[in-house]
Amino acid sequence: MAEAVVNRLCIIGVGLIGGSIGMAACRRGLAQRVVGVGRSAERLQVALQAGAINEATTSLQEGVTGADMVVVCTPVGLIVPTIRLLHQWLSPECVVTDVGSVKSAIVQPATDVLGERFVGGHPMAGSEQTGVHNARADLFEGTTWALTPAEKTSPSALQKVTALAQGVGAQVLLADPEEHDRAVALTSHLPHAVALALMHVAEKTPYPQLIGGSFRDGTRVAASSPELWRDIFLHNRENVLWAIDEFIGKLQELRSAIEGEDAETIQRLFAEARILRQAFG
Repeated sequence: MAEAVVNRLCIIGVGLIGGSIGMAACRRGLAQRVVGVGRSAERLQVALQAGAINEATTSLQEGVTGADMVVVCTPVGLIVPTIRLLHQWLSPECVVTDVGSVKSAIVQPATDVLGERFVGGHPMAGSEQTGVHNARADLFEGTTWALTPAEKTSPSALQKVTALAQGVGAQVLLADPEEHDRAVALTSHLPHAVALALMHVAEKTPYPQLIGGSFRDGTRVAASSPELWRDIFLHNRENVLWAIDEFIGKLQELRSAIEGEDAETIQRLFAEARILRQAFG
């Protein structure tokens, strides 16, 4: 059992990520009490039964009052509005963080509201699955958890959120918000765009049963939440457009090589990709 990071941990949005944070915090003793806030009393009951939270409420005010730390796990588009609403009920010492996949659009406005006690965060542990019924206490084991503090962020707030992330098994990476968004546009958001495109193109196949392992691997995330990814793409618009253009450029290079029967270039591109894949681990 780890040393408690906080006494009262409030999780707003007890889905896959929020539920997994709560489950890990409860099982590892990272918080004395974990309270979950959500819109659906029925889903909160599932979270209680799953051991993801100790208390449940549909009242934002009730949930955050008295909390030492608040983790906002709502969809990206709701994070800043939620912070603007909840800050009036926070104790002066309460630290707030989020788990949004986009940081530039969140860190500055959230810091404008909360000042030194906001720490932007993004655990790289999402999947195409959603809901607390898919939450796991070990979801963050060995994963990277990006923290994107602003200039105003206090060292003590950063230390508390770091302790939570490390306490659930993640490895913390400190990153600049804009650099974070450019990075995940390539390594997280672009794969979702490609999976989406693959599925639409594959719709034309005369034999849907001829599905290879490469197709399954490349399209797994096409089953993700449309609403969630719509918001992510729109909030990281410029970086996603840049990543798509980079991808089109490389695809065009491959297309030209195939069209020109340029075996040397085709092989070189595959060889370079294999080396790069091994380097990424």
